[in-house]
Amino acid sequence: MKKNNIYQNQSQQLLSLFEQAGNNAKVMCVPIDYAKKDHVVMFCNGYGDILRKPFSVKNSPQGVDYLTDQVVRSCRQRGISQNHVFFGGEQVGSFADNFVSTLRSQGWLVAGVNAHEAKIQRENLQASTDRLDLLGIAKSLLNRRANCSPAQSGIYLDMRTLVRHRRKLVEITTEVKNRIHAVVDRLFPGFLNESKSGITPFSKSSLWLMKERFSAGQIRRRRRTSLIEALRQRGTKKPEDTADRLQQYASQVLNAPQDHVHILQLSLAQHVKHFCCLQEGIGQLETEIALNLAQTQGAFLTSVRGIGIVLAAGVSAEIGNPFEQKPINNLVSYSGIIPRVKQTGGPQGKTKTGKVARRCNRIVKDYVVRSASHLGLYGPADLKSDYQRRQANEQHADFGMGRRYLRMAMCLMRTSQTYLPSQLRKAQTQIQDRADYYVMSWPQLRDKWQKSGALETAFSADQPLGQWRKIVQHFYGIKLTL
Repeated sequence: MKKNNIYQNQSQQLLSLFEQAGNNAKVMCVPIDYAKKDHVVMFCNGYGDILRKPFSVKNSPQGVDYLTDQVVRSCRQRGISQNHVFFGGEQVGSFADNFVSTLRSQGWLVAGVNAHEAKIQRENLQASTDRLDLLGIAKSLLNRRANCSPAQSGIYLDMRTLVRHRRKLVEITTEVKNRIHAVVDRLFPGFLNESKSGITPFSKSSLWLMKERFSAGQIRRRRRTSLIEALRQRGTKKPEDTADRLQQYASQVLNAPQDHVHILQLSLAQHVKHFCCLQEGIGQLETEIALNLAQTQGAFLTSVRGIGIVLAAGVSAEIGNPFEQKPINNLVSYSGIIPRVKQTGGPQGKTKTGKVARRCNRIVKDYVVRSASHLGLYGPADLKSDYQRRQANEQHADFGMGRRYLRMAMCLMRTSQTYLPSQLRKAQTQIQDRADYYVMSWPQLRDKWQKSGALETAFSADQPLGQWRKIVQHFYGIKLTL
């Protein structure tokens, strides 16, 4: 897209398709109003002329075959190339995801339309019917206001599914932990407060104690030697002191009514089992996320100190392929970390800055803001100082650093480079200084991937980080040992 084009938010894929066709009459747009059972479809050309009135298509393999057959027949009749046909509908739900995936697997271009944009394009804002919704979708598509995001297919789609699944499990884990707290407050008040009981909350020792016969009275009556041995086996430091402290504290708290202890213990045991199951699932997902991240350009984000596998995968999965993404200004707006600006009254009119917009991808916003916060706490020295400067100036440091992180992330992914401090990015930097930095930062990068169980995959010769490692070792004459 040209830099002086006023249509900055139009889909680049759709723009290219119209340019290749050369004539809007030689373009076929197929808007679809998705439904669980029967989709509503219409054919029109690039000028908006209806080529076929709305008709229904089954959400089934036969429906896909019927729709594609009708498209081919209509193209043949009107002399339209199949390369100049595109489908589109509102962002698809799970009920129609297989329908869209089948179309994409057959080589058709399928775009997604924002439901709010489609609503604005409707002829009647008061009523909503399948026909009116379909016309709104068609207008959005012909205005090129659609998303053919590279994160909708391939490995980025897989990684996005894994990241969002893990995110949901973490939310459920928080809910279960809150329920555990509520039951423990009745059976043994203060047990999940390490400063009182001496037991780290939700550690192996804590979970083992809560699984069976858990109450203040029963903890107080347990044999000291067996309790010490059990704590030692589960990695508790200074088990003798911890056991004494725990039993002493158990004698100081209020006990639950004896009639209800058994029911509370049964409830707590089930909650603990649920929590352990969720933790196991999250661990498996994190390993799979790391294996997928290792195959994408997002792997380079882990070279930034303070950014781990989960944060890098969260941002990379929502952005998609960096080589096919929109400019950074669009991504910042998409992430919801840029304030709204209003200016009127001519060139001398004052500019008013408001709050950030609510319409954004809240998932990528969460990951970007968390990444910015991590950079302020654990990141490289220059990024930490920038974060502190923004805080001292009473700026929104998380949003400001989030915008800088997005610019840095897109640069790292597009250039296939790991992070370098600002003083080492200058042209006059000595080669030996960069080599020393790579050797110094290598153990930290290696440990991130080793802990996730994806070390060999990440640094294999055919993966982005593996290719980078091979080039750096050859060019700087250093050894980065796995």
